[in-house]
Amino acid sequence: MPVHYVRGEPASTAPPDAPVHLLVPPMTGSASMWIDLVPHLRRLGPVISVDLPGGIVGHTGDPYRHGPRADLDARFVSAFVRQLRLKGHVVLHGWSTGLVAALAATMMPENTLGVVLVGPALPWRRTSLAEALGWQTLGRLVVAAGPPTTRMVLRMAGRRILDVKRTALEDAGSISGGRTDLIGGDPGRVSPEQVDLWREGLEVAREHPERLPGTATAFASIVKAMFITQRSTNEALDSVRVPVLVLWGRDDHLVDPISLIQHARRPGWTPRPIDGVGHLLPVEAPDLYALAVCQWFAARLEIPGFGNPT
Repeated sequence: MPVHYVRGEPASTAPPDAPVHLLVPPMTGSASMWIDLVPHLRRLGPVISVDLPGGIVGHTGDPYRHGPRADLDARFVSAFVRQLRLKGHVVLHGWSTGLVAALAATMMPENTLGVVLVGPALPWRRTSLAEALGWQTLGRLVVAAGPPTTRMVLRMAGRRILDVKRTALEDAGSISGGRTDLIGGDPGRVSPEQVDLWREGLEVAREHPERLPGTATAFASIVKAMFITQRSTNEALDSVRVPVLVLWGRDDHLVDPISLIQHARRPGWTPRPIDGVGHLLPVEAPDLYALAVCQWFAARLEIPGFGNPT
């Protein structure tokens, strides 16, 4: 199966024997989704950004018969690391659907130095018994019925949806100092080059609408892990035996900060909210992202040679 990835060599200022930073994009995402982060992380070591299987715009093959799932993507990441035969350790970075990176760490503890989860979709806290019962009854039915229905909708209206997203990207690219209710932060801080890559990706997806239905399965997998199979998901997270940094922007309305803080109470986990940014943290403020990782290296992992990335 062909696998596409982008590699950035370490900067001359990177400490010797620095770990490899492996960027794991959101499910069905591509290596280019957060390419603006690569120059900043290169100051901390080599960087590899990989296309996940079954991506809408990526170039990695699609081995999944029934669409992507978090556990399948985690197995892919683990196999990818073994195939590269990297010297030293790896730091896994997972954006949005960070469950993939966390599960991958449990599959290769001997290779993994740590995990960075940014704006991760982890199990949300239950606020009432009625909510819990609702997810276990109606929630299961909706998730079970959702992928086939969503796949049908995407086949019929996929191009129209992509056109709406393209318009939203164009609007975001023209915003300066503006804020959005959903992703938060300031989309105008994202570089024009990064926005252009997203726009090009949407054009590719528009030319290949057959790739869209896999997103329905991926979304159902995420919702199931967050709300329905919370016990097994939390047990999997409990089995992570390496340090974990949980990053999120305080303006990110796609995450529940209280839930993330609760997750970060696990031994070896560190919560780190960042002011003034939203869900696009890795590309809205890549310098702050790299700084947080650098400080975590020095404080939690006790790796010599890490101060501030310069």
